[in-house]
Amino acid sequence: MTKLPLPAFAISSLLPQGRTDPAPPPSPSPNPSNGVEAVIETSIDVVAIVAACAVGALAMLILSQVLGFFLRRIGRLHPFIKYFERRSRISGGFASAILGINFGWLWSVSDPASDWYGPISHGLLIAAIAAITWWLMSLCAVLEDLTRARREDPKKPNRLVTQAQVLHRVLQVFLAVTGIIIIALTFPQARTAMGSILASAGLISLIAGIAAQGVLANMFAGLQIAFSDSIRVGDLVVVEKEMGNIEEITLTYVVVLLWDGRRLILPSKKFTEDVFENWTKRDSKLLGTVEIHADWRLPMASLRTEVDRLLNDTDLWDGRTASVQVTQSSPEGMVVRLVVSAPNSGDLWDLRCYMREHLIDWIQSETPYALPRQRLEPEEIETVRLPLDEIDLDRQLRHSVIAEAHQENARRREKAVSASEASATSTNPYGEPILDQYARKLMDRRRSWREKVQELDSQEAQHDVAGTLPSGRDSLADTKLLSTTATISSDRFYSGSPDADARREKVVGPKREAEDAAAEPENDSAKEDSTKATKENSPKANQEESPKAPANDFPQTTGKTPSDSLPEEDAKTKSDSTNSEAAS
Repeated sequence: MTKLPLPAFAISSLLPQGRTDPAPPPSPSPNPSNGVEAVIETSIDVVAIVAACAVGALAMLILSQVLGFFLRRIGRLHPFIKYFERRSRISGGFASAILGINFGWLWSVSDPASDWYGPISHGLLIAAIAAITWWLMSLCAVLEDLTRARREDPKKPNRLVTQAQVLHRVLQVFLAVTGIIIIALTFPQARTAMGSILASAGLISLIAGIAAQGVLANMFAGLQIAFSDSIRVGDLVVVEKEMGNIEEITLTYVVVLLWDGRRLILPSKKFTEDVFENWTKRDSKLLGTVEIHADWRLPMASLRTEVDRLLNDTDLWDGRTASVQVTQSSPEGMVVRLVVSAPNSGDLWDLRCYMREHLIDWIQSETPYALPRQRLEPEEIETVRLPLDEIDLDRQLRHSVIAEAHQENARRREKAVSASEASATSTNPYGEPILDQYARKLMDRRRSWREKVQELDSQEAQHDVAGTLPSGRDSLADTKLLSTTATISSDRFYSGSPDADARREKVVGPKREAEDAAAEPENDSAKEDSTKATKENSPKANQEESPKAPANDFPQTTGKTPSDSLPEEDAKTKSDSTNSEAAS
């Protein structure tokens, strides 16, 4: 409805005094019929625009549905197209409708110079940018879907799934920020503000970095987690004294699904700055312990047999490790520790509970005397108080007994000395005759020769018997394999099985190989020295060296007796000594 101009006198009266403005020319009086026609035309234009926008939106929706139908057919053979169509159903349909409305608006408006054309066009442009941004953000999940679909085992953690999930979040944030910036640039005032912001980017960046330090730290921590492979989606972790599986990894936080169904949400920097346990980093196989408190009288052999029976009766044990050891003892009893293995943490928990329950039942029923107990056995001491005269009498009696014992020992000593003097033979003050001394030494030498020959013969027989026996290690191994009482559980944790040997190598460390390599030359030289010593001490070597020995050494032992190998002078001396003995 247009306003009519004021009369000329009213305008002149409103103007300040001293100034005279020329009066405007009189406008023609409005026609009521023209106003009605203008309203009708405007209404028709609005209806036409709305209808055009609706037709455009409907046409684009139909086109998107037809395109989705063909994509679903093609997606049966190509997973990428299948997930592309699945992620584009809602967001793609909404973006198609917004684009259809824009097309209808641009086609139906005939007067772009009208006042209401600019705001509506600007609003439709912002809606189109937002819809396209949403559609692109939805498509970011296609990479994660493809990675999850190509996993061999969906239950196992996968590094690619974690990286795809974080990359999905990063792309979504990037697209959202880009869409917001594009929408802001559609406003002329925002362009001016953007220019001033870019001019002072250094100071603003510093202030923003200080203000958003925690957020930026979590974002960089999320990227580090994704590409360092410290945790993956599905890993079993222990953090904040809680055990659970990694359910989701984002740029700023990590969701841990606890064993009881609760969800623990932690900032990403928690996994880069603090210590946590990852039970499925390389493998899900674990070892667990079961401790049994028992009395010292518990039969360990029977306990190991029962452990073997229980392990063979359950499918929770993977057969890698089973050991039974006494790890602690005290005056009240001892602690028996069982180490068992399982394929995963769940089976290990059930296996530990299973072994603990059945072993307690077995001790109660089979060996009740081995139940843990505390012994209290006070010693009964009877104190006897004697009168003073009896104490003196006891002291005197004790002294008299000691004196008699000393006298008896002295008499026995004197008697033994006199008996030895009486039995001793009289000796020549000038010493033993020379011939008798030589004969006695000769007899002693012969006796020593005979003893040495017998010792060499016995050593040679022992070498022959030892050569026919098998090696000790192989025989022990065969005995262990063929024994019907052999047990699965062992009394050793770092030896006795392949898994235990592997643990022993880890405990020894990397220096063991260098020490073994350095010890090989020493072992070779020691073997050579022992071989030479054996050859030197062998009977054949003694036989070869005997001709070179002096007359005082023992003679050869092959084919001759010690008496035959004596020199003629010794034989003559023997006959002379015999004659002298007969004459005496």
